[in-house]
Amino acid sequence: MDKEIEKNLVLYLDMAEKSKQSGDLKSAIDYYEKFLSIDSTKSVVYNITADLYGKAYGYDGLEKQIQYYQKAYELKPSRLSVLGLAFCYEKLGNFEQAGKYYEILINNNPTETDLYNYGLFLIHSGKMYEGHKYITHRFNIDDINLKYPIKNTNKRWDLKTDIKDKTLLVHYEQGFGDTIMYCRFVPFLKDFAKKVIFVVQDELFELLNNSSKISQGIEIVSDKINIENIDYDYDMALLDVPYVLKIEITDIPYTEGYLDVPFEKDLTPNKKLKIGIANTGSKDANYNIRNIKINEFKVLKEKFDCDLYYLQKAEINPDFEITNLGKTFNNFSDTASAIKNMDLIISTDNVILNLSGALGVKTIGLFNKDTNYRWFKTKGNDVCWYNSTTPLQAETQDDWDFVIKEQMISIINSL
Repeated sequence: MDKEIEKNLVLYLDMAEKSKQSGDLKSAIDYYEKFLSIDSTKSVVYNITADLYGKAYGYDGLEKQIQYYQKAYELKPSRLSVLGLAFCYEKLGNFEQAGKYYEILINNNPTETDLYNYGLFLIHSGKMYEGHKYITHRFNIDDINLKYPIKNTNKRWDLKTDIKDKTLLVHYEQGFGDTIMYCRFVPFLKDFAKKVIFVVQDELFELLNNSSKISQGIEIVSDKINIENIDYDYDMALLDVPYVLKIEITDIPYTEGYLDVPFEKDLTPNKKLKIGIANTGSKDANYNIRNIKINEFKVLKEKFDCDLYYLQKAEINPDFEITNLGKTFNNFSDTASAIKNMDLIISTDNVILNLSGALGVKTIGLFNKDTNYRWFKTKGNDVCWYNSTTPLQAETQDDWDFVIKEQMISIINSL
């Protein structure tokens, strides 16, 4: 190789690394691409460039990511390029192509993380039982968000041993929405154990304990209680229940609703259309592409004679009239009571979406192009988990204009 060319290659790599360290990812991409325009034989550089496109451009960089991961894979197949291709195709909604690369991944000495990611993909594809089998690997991953919910336990059930004469403790994991979505499965564990105890977040305790489909025949306790003071034989994590029950999407119970409101109170004396709004996910979650700016919902006041209510505990500064009910809620019983009094709920992927669906209240679910793995059905009249929830999905990532101003308005006009 010509010495001048070799010198330039070294320079480009050096400048790319300095740009990365300074946080200027787009400049780093430019330098790596200059390198590749001269030397197109280095798979590692293709992998690095693909990764940077995702970090610098997000969803807009997916096509370039695929291009570079594919080139890296052709030069030298590696776990990194295969996983990158699987992720990118899944985000684009091309599940057939994503599945091909996930299968390559798990058939070649997969890590615990690979097995977990494959499980998420399977659930996203609508393969509930098989997917939940694979996500049991989550507790073998060194990730603070995926820790087993009970510390220092020596009673963890292997999900196979016969426990018909034993007491089983089921512990929630992750967020409020996960508890609401998955709590429907817990009562069916009565066929497996002599007694079932269900530990839930204190904010959900009153609501779940007063919901007959969930509490009948099992003991629900608040996480304020020290587990060491509870008498039981085995414990398990909530998201493993569908695997134990061998649930497929056609087996999901109580899709018509399963939570009861402990008390009801009319919000307003007038007969205007009452619409509840929830537009963001938890700030603590690592999944933030579901959020929509509150002012996007101004169109509702322009099109309808309605009262709007905000249902989340957050400060908002809209340029239209909306009552912030979320600030008045003490727990999810308060939230459920308000939701039950609404004519319609409009929500992004968050706890309110799950709560309104579990209450059987008419709901419009707003989903981005790239959805969380749980939402395997975002077309048609319902989301499969909840019959009362009509999904609307953005055709392009973060482009809500048509979804809100056309599709959403059309649904409300038909009410």
